[in-house]
Amino acid sequence: MENQAKQENIHIIGSLGNENIDLQHIQRILLQDNIELGHAGEFMGKTTTHLKFNDHYVLKLHPDKNFAEERIATRWLSNLIENEREANVYHPSRTWFIQHQGSHWHIGNITRRLTPVHTLFESPDFPADKALSFIATICDMYLSYITRCDKRLDEGLSNFGFMDGKIYYLDDDIYAWDHFFAFSAWVAGWLRRYSHTWLNASRSRQLGETLRTLLHKHFNQSEGIDAPHIVAEQLKDMFFPSGNIQSAADHIIEILASYTYQADSPNIPVTTQGCMDDVTTWFDEYEPIAILSDIHANLPALKATLADIDRQGISRIFILGDLVGYGPHPTECLELLQKRGLLSLRGNHDHAIGTGNMVHSMTSSSSHIAEWTIHTIEDKQRLYLSNLPLKITLRPWMAVHGAPMDLTCFNGYIYQATALKNLQWMAQNSYKFCLHGHSHFQGIYILQDQQAKHIKGEIYIDISQEEAALICPGSVGQPRDGITKACYAVVRPRQAQVELKQVEYELRDVIHDMIIHKFPEQLIERLKTGT
Repeated sequence: MENQAKQENIHIIGSLGNENIDLQHIQRILLQDNIELGHAGEFMGKTTTHLKFNDHYVLKLHPDKNFAEERIATRWLSNLIENEREANVYHPSRTWFIQHQGSHWHIGNITRRLTPVHTLFESPDFPADKALSFIATICDMYLSYITRCDKRLDEGLSNFGFMDGKIYYLDDDIYAWDHFFAFSAWVAGWLRRYSHTWLNASRSRQLGETLRTLLHKHFNQSEGIDAPHIVAEQLKDMFFPSGNIQSAADHIIEILASYTYQADSPNIPVTTQGCMDDVTTWFDEYEPIAILSDIHANLPALKATLADIDRQGISRIFILGDLVGYGPHPTECLELLQKRGLLSLRGNHDHAIGTGNMVHSMTSSSSHIAEWTIHTIEDKQRLYLSNLPLKITLRPWMAVHGAPMDLTCFNGYIYQATALKNLQWMAQNSYKFCLHGHSHFQGIYILQDQQAKHIKGEIYIDISQEEAALICPGSVGQPRDGITKACYAVVRPRQAQVELKQVEYELRDVIHDMIIHKFPEQLIERLKTGT
């Protein structure tokens, strides 16, 4: 009688599709014992969820979600059902109900029993090509959900099920989007688990191509985001055992990091990962490196800076991004840099101009010049810009255009309000020194007594004993802080010594060309005053 009384207090609120699971099925399964959930077996999940099943259905109860009144529970579930219909990731048979227990109404759902994908992958007879196809379908669903809902599904193949030729999401929980961290860790988990079985070298390359295509498909129009490169950089920071697993990871990272936005452009050689790997090794050596940033298509400033570097006999030069934007000489600057074989990271202006994806936060004047630049430079130069890498790391050093904590690598700013948080992040992640641009303010922030100490001016400083330091060489082509000279830095990596330098250049020449091309007066005035 007790079970019967409980069953009489069950109300079905609705299903996602046309297939309704009736009350009798719910009542029958509620008589079953709960199964123990954990991190292995067919059913996985949180221990707070009560799960029951038979050969045809799986039922979940959530005793932690309860309501004092039936009308509140009904309204809450009605809204949830509407959201899940719009999400279009669950099996259409999914049916929600409420159950009265004691003084509260509890919620639950019942769905046809699908085959969890992870159990298929564990079978030695499951075809490898089919496994790869399943991964592609799941990633497509996962990434589509992020772009449509700004939230993410729960990672793990156990959270996805297969039935009648289709894959559906099984889990009840949805999470905040974390800018690909969990997704990258998920990919890394596949590599560690399956590289010794079906995910061989050839299929790891296929997986890389699939991920690259899907990330571009879903995030190409997202402003200021280069999704394939972000995932590649996150995978670089993860541990992989040597051998097959590391090899598979390297294949995927290489493919993601070499993504070309303009697929219809001719096959033009661009910066290769091999060249950037050579630059990375510089940061483990004694030889000085000239660090430039934010050239911004200012040819007179660039020429003066390179001449000053040449006079010192420094042969190693590295650029932190924003080769173009703001200035009137994009073609000439790119030709000079490529003629000298100089390598650069990608800045936010490089990304916007290279990909054509304008960032809404750009000012009207910078957007105007970005559009002008797109129509001024050649397709091969845009291709070059869109394929510049996002960052380099060789602990204790790292280099990035924006800020070390910024997942996009070129949008975050370092200034007084953000310096301490970034310095603390560096210390926690075993980075002592970070070279960055983007702010246009020449100077160094040093972590001292959990405070960000700011040093600026033309200085020579030893930072070898500092816990963490953020080093901005300033801007070659559009300096700030009242400086009208071209700014750059010289770094001696092994010694951890930094020199901040400034160079006079013919300011009137670049202003003359800006006037000819009818550049906004605001940009001209900014160059004159260094503001």
